[in-house]
Amino acid sequence: MMASTFHRAAGADQVAEGGSLGVVVAGWPVLLARVEGRLHATIDRCTHAASELSTGRIRRGAVMCPLHGARFELASGRCLGGSYPSLMVFEVREDGAGGIEVAVPDEAPGPEHLPVRPRT
Repeated sequence: MMASTFHRAAGADQVAEGGSLGVVVAGWPVLLARVEGRLHATIDRCTHAASELSTGRIRRGAVMCPLHGARFELASGRCLGGSYPSLMVFEVREDGAGGIEVAVPDEAPGPEHLPVRPRT
């Protein structure tokens, strides 16, 4: 298990109920989502197509990949109804001062952790 450290990721008001936000925390792509009052943080990269999950829909405690429709449970990262590898899940907390903190690994992410972004 990699060592991890909490870092400020966003303001608590930036992630509304049922909403999500893609952020970069210490180099790591992170998807923040709030479902039924609970915050979740996963890697913002689909394990199948390497797309950014933060552009996908949040429904019933899961995020749907915008490219191919795979669904991943936010609480555990496991793929629902498919055989794709689970998402990395990060510890997340509200800091009491209006912020959201996420514990990401202390080592830099490798290319296997970064989403593929379309060229513009």
